[in-house]
Amino acid sequence: MVADKTPTLAILFSGRPMVLEPQILTKTEALVAAWLPGSEGQGIADVIFGDYDFEGKLPVSWFKNVEQLPLDIDANGYFPLFPLGFGLKL
Repeated sequence: MVADKTPTLAILFSGRPMVLEPQILTKTEALVAAWLPGSEGQGIADVIFGDYDFEGKLPVSWFKNVEQLPLDIDANGYFPLFPLGFGLKL
């Protein structure tokens, strides 16, 4: 779908921030950190199909690469990919 310019949503299922390949960010219109939504995933389905609006903010800073780890908000050179609190609140 990315090749034909259809709007694309990337959903990342993980228990922590992961290294993101550049094409994920450059070839998709939205990225959702779904964390670990449970076996049913009903909450994710609800927002994808428009029953609820997307909203949420990161509880942690998201690093650009593993060389930034550990990523400390008070450290010099703190330049995360997505800072603590990044996200949507509608």
